[in-house]
Amino acid sequence: MGICVISHPLEAKKLGFVINSQRKDPSLSVASYPKFYPHITLASLPQSLETELDKIAGSIPTFDAHAPLRCYFDQVKIGDHYFRSVYVAIKPTREILSLYEEVHQRLGLEPRCPAFPHMSLCYIDDADAINGERDRFYDELRTSAVIGFKTEEPEAVQLNCGSEGTNNWVDNFKAHEVWAVRCEGPVESWEVLHKIPLN
Repeated sequence: MGICVISHPLEAKKLGFVINSQRKDPSLSVASYPKFYPHITLASLPQSLETELDKIAGSIPTFDAHAPLRCYFDQVKIGDHYFRSVYVAIKPTREILSLYEEVHQRLGLEPRCPAFPHMSLCYIDDADAINGERDRFYDELRTSAVIGFKTEEPEAVQLNCGSEGTNNWVDNFKAHEVWAVRCEGPVESWEVLHKIPLN
């Protein structure tokens, strides 16, 4: 089970253009390139907490609507794990790190989210990764100009979430909700159990 920071639906729709538009090669594993909602994993929870959704909701602090939590893109990286195949490293701002620490403290859990904070762009099976699929996906993002670099921050990335031939650059999103998700079985079968607003 996990809890995830979710963007506003309008921003998620833009990000989904990058995350869910990959054409699946039939030679790849059925586990590669599942469709999923853009998110940042905030915590991995023991299954026992599935019946304590109120406790999970109570662990999530709210943010002032006039000063929302924004998640800024830093780099796009190739990972070495299915759930970190190719991902956007999110800037570790004081606000998002405080949220991470506070949730774990309130739930009495040891923080264990590798590469926190990050937003995955795809999940690719290890067998396909051995054959270079993660590198191929990253290279395709670069050569098709989906990944761009901000002129005022040369090392910070932005993603072109426009349809073919159009530009719609995104370099951050507003944290809108936290979802408690049952993460069992194939990714596309995961079930959202509870949605907790952040403001």
